[in-house]
Amino acid sequence: MPERPGFSRLKLMRTSEMPPPPAAPSPYVELGVTSPFSFLRGASDAIELTLEALTLRYDAIGIADRNTLSGVVRMHSACDVVGLKPLIGCRLDLEDAPSLLAYPIDRDGYGRLSRLLSLGKMRAEKGECDLSLQDVAEHATGIAFIAWPEENIDAFEAELPRLRDALTSLRHVAASWLYRGGDAARIERLDRLAHKHGCTILATNDVHHHAADRRPLQDVVTCIREKVT
Repeated sequence: MPERPGFSRLKLMRTSEMPPPPAAPSPYVELGVTSPFSFLRGASDAIELTLEALTLRYDAIGIADRNTLSGVVRMHSACDVVGLKPLIGCRLDLEDAPSLLAYPIDRDGYGRLSRLLSLGKMRAEKGECDLSLQDVAEHATGIAFIAWPEENIDAFEAELPRLRDALTSLRHVAASWLYRGGDAARIERLDRLAHKHGCTILATNDVHHHAADRRPLQDVVTCIREKVT
């Protein structure tokens, strides 16, 4: 995503106007946050996302770009300045199964996730990543997974048992308000489905930008992506 001149080289500096980091864990933090390293998807930089999280009094923020860990360096740097905890992960878009949010729980898990992404990228054309559920299962130790429902809940319901069988650390199903009508019924169904298979739902806003005035840019890059694909 094009950035305004020089923005990619900016470094966040703490100022007296910034609030201090929360002294206690916040009841809610964003997971699955998308940065510009999700090409033609994210419309806000790590600095903007981190500052908004601080304003909202989150104690942490969870980045999860699509099939890449490229955005974690800027997110980690920004969080370190303001005193927030960076939750480092990625979103895995698979060839044969619903998407997953993947968050390593230790150093070895981070290494396995890195090797998994390298495997997928070596198989695919530049800018792509070719991964299967079996690939993920073979690298799953030390990684916490969150299932990302497809818009077609019937299709997701058919796939969730296979995800649970393959990934013992899958304990949550992401639930987002889509603002397309029927959201309450959709989330209620996801909640029942998750509990049926030994999971709980986990709320996420599927963040692609830090403020409402960035929505037009995100709409533009979405349209470009849809035309390209």
